[in-house]
Amino acid sequence: MAMNCTGVLYFPITISLLEGVATELIEARFGLKGVAAFIKLLGKIYKEEGYYLVWNKEQCMLFAHKLGNELSDEEMQEIVELLIAKDIFDRKMYEEHQVLTSVHIQKVWLEATKRRKRDLTPLPYFLMETKVPKNGKEENEVQDVLFPPENACNSEQSKEKQSKEKQNTPPLTPQGEDGGKGMEGSSFDIPGYAYNKKTHNLEGLMLELQQLHIVDRNEINAILRLSDYGRLGGYVFKIISSTRWSTVLAKGKYVIAALRKEKTGNG
Repeated sequence: MAMNCTGVLYFPITISLLEGVATELIEARFGLKGVAAFIKLLGKIYKEEGYYLVWNKEQCMLFAHKLGNELSDEEMQEIVELLIAKDIFDRKMYEEHQVLTSVHIQKVWLEATKRRKRDLTPLPYFLMETKVPKNGKEENEVQDVLFPPENACNSEQSKEKQSKEKQNTPPLTPQGEDGGKGMEGSSFDIPGYAYNKKTHNLEGLMLELQQLHIVDRNEINAILRLSDYGRLGGYVFKIISSTRWSTVLAKGKYVIAALRKEKTGNG
């Protein structure tokens, strides 16, 4: 399968995105066809330019037509404006350049293409600041676990680097045949029921915390306990999806405080 060196073949869809306020509002207003349009829009962004999409009346009309006319041009534009209002897309970038993008989308793209040889300085509509260490290569932040190697365009990959990353990443599988407590290689005390994917999204929660750079083990433990270890539909995913993280400094403490407040209010 051919692929340009800007777009990617895969991108993650987290529970917090599917159950976030923006997605729920789209479903309430337009039904599942609106949610499908949202996911297809993300797919178009990641497939074509990789981290942004020029969005104007012509693009809106063509996109709505490709959906099989399930949504009118006006309805599709309403969905886009709702996503801008809920900070899924950056408002300033859209108003000034008619471009759909965000810091989160750009982070996902950076991680998905980190194996490629590239120069980030000339890229348009870029919101991210990349750290350039002495070796001259930009540093990215989220681990490779989200992305398969098919996303990479260049054939040269560092097997030694991948091996080290794999060794440093604790597995999210329970110890023992009965799925007992504990996570191998870490100090987290996790009950076996949390690994039931029908009721919990423990792995998704851990990945979300990694993306937010919440690394303090005490904070992670507190978030796991307060969220009942990532129970599906839990309040922790709504916090993650609806918070404007660019304005939050102590992210771990913020999540803990919000979860405690929610429990107190329900109590």
